[in-house]
Amino acid sequence: MIGKREVTDRFMSCFNYTKYNDVAKLLNVHQSSVSKWVKFGNVPWNKVKYLSDTKAVSWDWLIDGIEPQFSSKQPTQPESTYPDFDFKAINNRFLSLFESMTQIEIARAFEITPQAVHEWVRAVRGISWKYLDFAVTHFNVRWDWLLDGLEPKHRD
Repeated sequence: MIGKREVTDRFMSCFNYTKYNDVAKLLNVHQSSVSKWVKFGNVPWNKVKYLSDTKAVSWDWLIDGIEPQFSSKQPTQPESTYPDFDFKAINNRFLSLFESMTQIEIARAFEITPQAVHEWVRAVRGISWKYLDFAVTHFNVRWDWLLDGLEPKHRD
């Protein structure tokens, strides 16, 4: 299970600022938002993605604390501080782990409707963090591979 408090702590540690106001300005949010993230341990995932993209911070480190802190991807500057996830690519990587199973078998395994799996296949909606975390845990794949397509696929 993803520890949102730990993700928040690692997220905040990436900024060389001592004041929430500085982080808020950088991320184009109100200072109270940053304060709430820290207090409740719940940074919005699009802000975590913004950090991962702009500073090339590893998803494996951000989510699970696995070193190294920085990934092999090149830092990029998203058009906004609310970058979108490439749900289609993420869904495809996730579903590739179940390539020997039918959509109905996947639905049964996760106790969800076949329609939900069909929506994942068509990328109508993204797969929830709960199921992505399952893939990381049970298939020993890296968050960096699952979310950004970075190799290697598996953890050591």
